[in-house]
Amino acid sequence: MNLIKNMPLANTLGLASYAQFGCLLIHSDDVVAARAFAEAEGLPFRVIGAGSNIVPMPQVRGVVGVMAIKSLHIVDEQDTGLQLEVGAGHNWHELVLYCVEQGWFGVENLALIPGSVGAAPVQNIGAYGVEFAEVVASVQVLDGMGDVRWLSAEDCGFGYRSSRFQQCPDEIITAIRLNLAKVRHIKIDYPDLASYFQGHVDLTPKQIAAAVIDIRSAKLPDPSVNPNVGSFFKNPIIDNARIAYFEGLDLSVFRTRVGAKLSAAQLIDRCGWKARQSGQVRCWVKQPLVLVNHGATEAAHILEFASDVRASVADAFAIELELEPSVLA
Repeated sequence: MNLIKNMPLANTLGLASYAQFGCLLIHSDDVVAARAFAEAEGLPFRVIGAGSNIVPMPQVRGVVGVMAIKSLHIVDEQDTGLQLEVGAGHNWHELVLYCVEQGWFGVENLALIPGSVGAAPVQNIGAYGVEFAEVVASVQVLDGMGDVRWLSAEDCGFGYRSSRFQQCPDEIITAIRLNLAKVRHIKIDYPDLASYFQGHVDLTPKQIAAAVIDIRSAKLPDPSVNPNVGSFFKNPIIDNARIAYFEGLDLSVFRTRVGAKLSAAQLIDRCGWKARQSGQVRCWVKQPLVLVNHGATEAAHILEFASDVRASVADAFAIELELEPSVLA
């Protein structure tokens, strides 16, 4: 492990940010060493991936480790499926492309989601009708005592864009294992995909991933061109008693096991934010759930805009939007 003072922190919002101390975590031993240094100095220790789901302050206190552990191998294989182990430092989208090239089903709906493999369990990433929780077998963590453990999917406490890892920062994710299918197992009932394929079901994972890439690219901005972190707000969950009210407002309501989900993008659009195209921070015109940085230099500018959006939605609908990215201070 090589600690660097004032290490620049790469992030897809294009903000200038520096960690008090930073390092690459190439092996599990690097995690142990970096955490030991932080504890000895009385400093916080955080681990990030590709910087695609963070809003970093100009100066981030403590030790920030950038996850770079890479491994990729099959741990079990049967006629109809396999279990693939992947290091937390791999790029998620590159992993999806690798899997679909092999003809393996399971993660194709999650194509083009930015970030690292290790970040996927933290947010329980999901898109186009599939969540990470549906394909993961187990998650390897290095706990606060320096012990390596495998947690089952049930142990991870997955929920909508949530997991135990958001409440257990001492558990550093170092690898995951995915359950993938070698026989056709597709999920294309999500409206955009259903419309794209128009009833065709004899599909390969590569075809589904290509469709997801097409759909996402048409709606969402490329972070390398228009800096963003993807969805800035979570879709709010309401209880069943409020469904009729929001349906009466002609708003989309998606029923789930725990209530119903509203479209945060639709709420933001109803409040007029998609049409406001001035300033350094804006809602993406094709998807107002995404905030785009058009020249803001500090996290405060992004967060102030997000606060204004949240306040207007709260005033109009009595709904408190939650931020999806983490604020790194």
